Amino acid sequence: MTEILFIRHGETDCNKKHLYYGHSNPSLNETGINQLKDTKKKLEKMNEKIDIVFSSDLKRCRESLELLGIDKNIKQHFSENLRELNFGILEGKTYKEIENQFPHYVNEMKNNWRNFKAEGGESLSDLQKRNATEINKIKNKHKNKKILVVAHAGVIQSLISYYLFNNLDGYWQFKLDNGSITKMTVMNDGFIYFNYINK
Repeated sequence: MTEILFIRHGETDCNKKHLYYGHSNPSLNETGINQLKDTKKKLEKMNEKIDIVFSSDLKRCRESLELLGIDKNIKQHFSENLRELNFGILEGKTYKEIENQFPHYVNEMKNNWRNFKAEGGESLSDLQKRNATEINKIKNKHKNKKILVVAHAGVIQSLISYYLFNNLDGYWQFKLDNGSITKMTVMNDGFIYFNYINK
């Protein structure tokens, strides 16, 4: 069987300020650094023997991966396909700012959230397709391995929903804290289950 450990990056100041940010590239803040130090301890206690690592290429994921202190002999791959949702012209804004500056978006964001995309951005449906394509490629290429994936809340939520429901229906039903670990197992016959979410 193949096992995938998804770890959400640590906190950034953009998280703290509740900004919509996906492709923006802030560093971890002090809280985020400490969260990943805790995650490192959790991983060590769990005694998971990682075979290969994949990560979003954005700074907050790279820094999180660095803090996990994974053995340097284990191959690390960085991918744009594991990036968070691209919010386009809404990047770096609070919900209040969006209400004030782009009032025409508000209804669609609520009522058509699966397919809504801001100018220059992508939809959650786009995100899920991009992420699932990448993870399917990874799990098929590295069968019977233990794979570590460092990514973003939107990425991991879209993947949990994809593998459990084959759509976005479950997207909002999972809380993923910064630095949390989610484990997915792929059986040899292709059956998939989650050992735990948001540990």
